[in-house]
Formats: sequence, structure tokens, C-alpha cells
Amino acid sequence: MKAFSLVLITFLFVLIHPQGVRAESGIGNTSVVLQKKHKKVNIDSLYQVVLLRKDDTIKVNKLIDVYRKSIRNRPIRHDILDEALKLSEKLNYATGIANCLNLKGLNARYRHEYLQSVKLHKEANKFYKNSWDKHSYVKNLNNLGVSYRKLNLEEPALEHYFEALRLSEDFKDTKSMAIALNGIGNAFINQKQYDEAKKYFELALKLEQLNKNDRGMGYDYSNLGEVFMYKKMYDSSYAYHIKSLEIARKLKNKENEAIIYNNIAKMFQQKGSYEESLKYYRKALPDLEKFRSKRYLSNTLINIGKDEIALKQYKDAEANIRRGLDIALKIGSKENIILGYDALSELYEATGKYRKSLEEYKNMIVYKDSMFDMQSKQHMDAMEIRYESEKKDQQIRQLNLQNKVQRSRNIIQWLVIGLMLVLVLFSVFYTRLRLRNNQLELEEMRNNIEEYIAHISKLENEDCGKKQVDLTEKIEKYGLSNREAEVLKYIASGLKNQEIADKMFVSLSTVKTHTKNIFEKMDVRNRIEAVRKAQAL
Repeated sequence: MKAFSLVLITFLFVLIHPQGVRAESGIGNTSVVLQKKHKKVNIDSLYQVVLLRKDDTIKVNKLIDVYRKSIRNRPIRHDILDEALKLSEKLNYATGIANCLNLKGLNARYRHEYLQSVKLHKEANKFYKNSWDKHSYVKNLNNLGVSYRKLNLEEPALEHYFEALRLSEDFKDTKSMAIALNGIGNAFINQKQYDEAKKYFELALKLEQLNKNDRGMGYDYSNLGEVFMYKKMYDSSYAYHIKSLEIARKLKNKENEAIIYNNIAKMFQQKGSYEESLKYYRKALPDLEKFRSKRYLSNTLINIGKDEIALKQYKDAEANIRRGLDIALKIGSKENIILGYDALSELYEATGKYRKSLEEYKNMIVYKDSMFDMQSKQHMDAMEIRYESEKKDQQIRQLNLQNKVQRSRNIIQWLVIGLMLVLVLFSVFYTRLRLRNNQLELEEMRNNIEEYIAHISKLENEDCGKKQVDLTEKIEKYGLSNREAEVLKYIASGLKNQEIADKMFVSLSTVKTHTKNIFEKMDVRNRIEAVRKAQAL
């Protein structure tokens, strides 16, 4: 039955759109139609043509293109995106899965389902890491940053914006760089770090000026105008908003022009210039009504009423606030609903209708509490995501720390081994040097001793000769006989009596007799005095 239905549809399609089928054989005309951004087309026809293709990655990409075309042509065909994701999963086509999840994340964000948007974009990131489409990966990181920012989680938003900025710098994708810089600036605005926000908006503006991208420059001028408004530098804020307005007029973008009027009016309202504020809000109205920008239209009407309250135009104020509040209630814009009820409470208080003022104030509180509950739930869920993410990050940090500790230990071990090796080498070198020095010292000492011994020997020889001469010369002075003189010579040489007897071949008593005679003749008491006295002469 399904096969028969498909054949019937194909047959009818050939009859109605013969050119489309012929084009599909080469996919020429389908591609041309998809590339024409502003051309109105029959989305269902394009979808049927693409469905006739065989299942491959090209078919996935064309299904995504047809879906994107439906966004501009309306209604948005979410079923086509679902078909693209289903086929991508069947083919295990990482890039197709990633692109589909990215687009689904955007859809969730437009429905204000920011938590779901975060989950989808994070899932897309996993597939982009195995994809060739790095430019789409950067876009997904920027989209993830926006969704985090909507959950008031500025830190992870900044983390993903900076990652997108780094990757886009690698690819030299200046458009993505500017988007990331603007995202960073908006995150800093939410943190009320206006100087930091200004720095990044200015960097984005320089990039857009280099690219000569008027639309991007207009967006940056508007952002800078908002920064100066929060800094209460109203002249600078007005100047930047006017630059943004001039670009919108140049591009003939009436809807953007109306939004800029709204921003200028908000700046004058904050300044307290209610007549100027009212003038710009009224300028925004016609185009906001024309382009059905209901959220901005609701906001503008309520703020017109707030200006009229300040100017005591109470009747007009009530009509505009009521109209703006009705639109907000229809589209479910809780921010504008709260703004509307608060404005009505202010109006009735100013006109002395205190009971009505209290009722509107209670209505505001109900929506404020419901919004707080929703934000609290989103925040709690987001914190759970953050906890899981931080838990994984903590595990990664723990592994990195362990690796660092292990690397440090390895480095220390190698340093200790190296130090020990150096110490061993130094010890060997020092020992060898010391041994060499010891050898030199011993050799020097040996030489000194030999020289000393030689010197002593020389002195002794000279002394002995001198003694001999002296003793010979002085025999007559003391009246010593030749034998007594000879004994005195041996005494001076340090010989003992027995040794002298052996030398002279006489008896010991004879030597003692000669020694006694020498002592008497030289008038000394012992051998030492005899030698000294003989040498002194």
C-alpha cells in the first residue's frame, strides 16, 4: 500500500512539476531555488523533490536547506528537520546530526525553552567534534552561549563564547568572531560590567568596519548605545543609536529602524526626558504594527503609557497600556505582562484609584512569582547541568593533576639521578685531582728531603773538615798528644769509647785514660764541653 501511494504521488508530481523531476536528475534547479534567499517558493514541492533522492548525505543537506527555506516562507516545517535528523542518524552522518540538533536548539530558544536549548546544543557539540563542518561548530558554540545567557548563567556563556572566538580566529572567520565578541559584551552587560562590555563591542565594531558589513556595524552601534545608556552617558548613547539608525535607513530595514527607535525612547525615558521618549516610541509604532513584531509592539505601547503617566495624560495612558497588555497576554510575554500590570498600578495610584492600583499590583505579583518559579526551576535544572559538567570537569582536572604529579615525580627522579651522576663524576674527578696533588706534594717533599739531606751532608763534610783542621791546629794549645787529639776527633764524631777503642786498636781502658787526660788539659767536665770548646777555638 505504501509503495503504491509513493508511486501515485510520484506520478502526480511528474504531471504537475515535470521540470522539478528533470532537475532532480542533476539536482540543478532545486539547488538554484534553495539558494535564492528572498524568492517565494512552494516548500512542499521542494520537499517532495528532495524525498525522491536516494538516501545519502547530500539528501540530508538538502532537507536542511528546505527546512531553512520554510523559516522565511512560513509556516516553519519542523517535520522536514525531523526527517533530516532521522536520516542522519540512519546514515551515522555526524555533521547532519550536529546541524539538526543545532537548529532544534535554536527552535527551543525561540520558544523560551532555554534549558532544552542548552541540552540540544551541548549534544550537537559532541557530534561537531567528529565533523568536518567546523564553521557550524563555531555557530553552535555561539548559540550555546546565548542559551546560557538566557538562563542567567554568564560564566558558562562566556566560556563558550571565548571558545567560539578562539576557533573562529583559527579559521579567520571574522563574521563568527564578531558574533562571539558581541555575545561576550552582552554577557558582561548582564553582569553590569559595562566597561568590559564596551571593550568587546568596540572590537566587534572594528571587525565589521574592516569587513564593510553595514548590518553588523549597525548592531554594534546599537550595543554601544545601550552600554552608554546604562553608564548614564546619554549624549554618547544617543550618538551611537543615531549611527545605528542611519545604517538601518541606508539598508532600508524598517523593522530594525523601529527597534532602534524603541531603544532611543528607552534611553530618553531612563534620562527622564518623557516627551522625547514618547516621540521616539510613537515613531516606532507604525513599522512594528506593519511587521507584526508583537513583543516589541507590546513593549512600546506599555512604555508609551508610562511616558503619558509621567506627562499626566492619564486617559491615553490607560488605553495604550491596556492594548499593550492584551498583546502581551496573547503571546505569553511574561516580561511585558509584568511591565503592563506595574504600569496600570502606577496609573491608578497617580489618579487616586487605590483599590484598582492594589488589584493590578497583585496581578503583577502573581506573574512575577510565576516567572520567578519558572526561572528558579530553570536555574535549578541548569545548576544540575552545571553540576554534572563540573563533576566531569573535576574528574578531568583530577586526572590532569595526577598526570602532573606523576610527571613531577618523574622529573624529580631524573633530577635526583642526574644529581647523583654529577656527584659521582665530581667525586671521581675530585679524588683523582686530590691523588694527583698528593703525589705532587709527596714528590715535592721527597725532592725537598733529598735536597735537605744533600745540604746536611755537605755541611757535615765541611764541618768535619773544619773540625779536623781546628783540632790539628789546636793540639799544641792544650798540650794534647797525637793519640789524645785522635781520641778527641772520634769524640767529636759521636763515637762511643768502645767504638773509639776498636777504631784505634787499643783497649777500652786506654781510651778512658786518654779521655781523662783530655778533660784535665782542656779544663772540661764531659765530652760535650770538650767538643764545644774545641770547636769554639
